Amino acid sequence: MQFRHVPKKDPAEPVATAALLTPNDEGRFIQAEMMGTIKHIPAWLALLEIVLTAFVLLSILSILLYAPFWILGGLIKKRRRPAERAMRTWPLLSVLSLIAIIVIFILCGDDLISRMGNLTAWSAAFFLATIAFAVAAVASAIVLRRAPADGIRKGVRCYSTVVTTALLIATAYLAYWGFIGLRTWA
Repeated sequence: MQFRHVPKKDPAEPVATAALLTPNDEGRFIQAEMMGTIKHIPAWLALLEIVLTAFVLLSILSILLYAPFWILGGLIKKRRRPAERAMRTWPLLSVLSLIAIIVIFILCGDDLISRMGNLTAWSAAFFLATIAFAVAAVASAIVLRRAPADGIRKGVRCYSTVVTTALLIATAYLAYWGFIGLRTWA
C-alpha cells in the first residue's frame, strides 16, 4: 500500500505517500489495493499452474465419484481384490481429510478468530486434518509403489497412479505454502 488515495472532492493529503517502484532483477511489480503486490510471471508458468490445478481438482472429484463403487464392489465376494483395496483406500482417506479441513473452516466461520486463533478442539482438528491429508497422500504413493504387478488390474493401477500423482502435487503445493501442519494458534 505504497500509493496514496486521492479523493475526488477533497484535496489530496499534504505529505506525499506514493513511492516509486523501479524494476529490479525479477521484473516489474504492481501494487494492488487489497491484493498486495502482483508480480509479472511468464505465460507458460501461469498456464502450468492452471492445468495442474484443474488436474488436481478433477482427480479429487473422480475419487469422490468412484469411491461408492469401490465400497459396494468390496462387499461382493467375487469382486474382492485385497491387493487393490489399499490402493483405493489411501487416496479416499486423503480426500476425506481434505473435506474435513474445509468443513472445519466453514463451521468455524461464525467465530473464526477465537476458535482458530487459540488452541481449541477446532484448531487442533484443523491441524490434524492437514497432517492426515499429507500422510494419506504419501501412504498412497508408498502402497502404489509396493503393490505387486500381477495382483492388480492395469486400469486400477493406472487410475491409482494418476490420482496419487495429483494428491502428491497438492501435498507439495500446500506444504510449500506452509499449510500442512498449520498451527493457527501459534
